Amino acid sequence: MAIMFVRAQVISRGAGRSIVSAAAYRHRARMMDEQAGTSFSYRGGTSELVHEELTLPDQTPAWLRSAISDQSVAKASEALWNAVDAFEKRADAQLARELIIALPEELTRAENIALVREFVRDNLTSKGMVADWVYHDKDGNPHIHLMTTLRPLTKEGFGQKKVAVTGEDGEPLRVVTPDRPKGKVVYKLWAGDKETMKAWKIAWAETANR
Repeated sequence: MAIMFVRAQVISRGAGRSIVSAAAYRHRARMMDEQAGTSFSYRGGTSELVHEELTLPDQTPAWLRSAISDQSVAKASEALWNAVDAFEKRADAQLARELIIALPEELTRAENIALVREFVRDNLTSKGMVADWVYHDKDGNPHIHLMTTLRPLTKEGFGQKKVAVTGEDGEPLRVVTPDRPKGKVVYKLWAGDKETMKAWKIAWAETANR
């Protein structure tokens, strides 16, 4: 079975892109960009939208749960990305990572949805990430767009993009240098790097092949 993990990209404000517009396009919905005061509508392509989900990690804070409770998936997505947009202050801020993955045509729609849910649970929500994903099928080209946050969720909003790497004892790893005898704390990107992308590609292939 040929598995296509097509590409990963970062959606950033520096490219003049609106994260809410990106979400509206993927959900084929109308959404309001609260920071810009403009709305975007992409309802024309609703026939291509097969399925949509906003999957939360177990430890989701109350502010986000209440913001999306009793909402449609598109409205929940709109609330999430407006919250991200409001939190990021920089003009060139990176707002989300998007994975675009071709789905195996050999599987039924229900099987593909189950496949994506398994991948999301094992690789994203289990690590505290939110997964906002849509399943499109246009002209026999089934694929998903999966947008995920670049910061951890906290009780008040969002945390730091860089987190300390911890050792087996749970303490931060430190690199001792001549000018830092007590050691310099080692940090990593919370949402992962190129090595994470490689691991996700392998995980997707293994999940799909199984």
